[in-house]
Amino acid sequence: MLRKKEENNTEVKSILAQGLKIEGNLKSEGKIRIDGEVLGDVTGDTIIFGSTAVVKGKVQASKVVLMGKLEGDLKADSVEIMSTAKVKGEVLAKELSIEKGASVEGTFKCGDYLMGEERSSLTSTTEE
Repeated sequence: MLRKKEENNTEVKSILAQGLKIEGNLKSEGKIRIDGEVLGDVTGDTIIFGSTAVVKGKVQASKVVLMGKLEGDLKADSVEIMSTAKVKGEVLAKELSIEKGASVEGTFKCGDYLMGEERSSLTSTTEE
């Protein structure tokens, strides 16, 4: 029974499909996947940006997997930047991994280099 419960917690609750363009801020609980375009800030628990995703705005989440394009600041406990990703902006993360082939431009702070306020602000993603 515990196994089924764990599987339900990892389900993607919402998908913004390729071809969909949203102008405005998004706030989500649970895991979401974005394959379309967002002009605005995105806040959530776990956010997966597919290879066709284009985001121009700030992103704040517990976990981010980025395969698409992001222009803006990114704050998360865990960030995975995949080989197809293009990132331009400031990235703050407790844990950061960047696959070979990814395009990145900006500043990065992760692990022990995060200081007091930066570190605590990563965990308050959906309380605003």
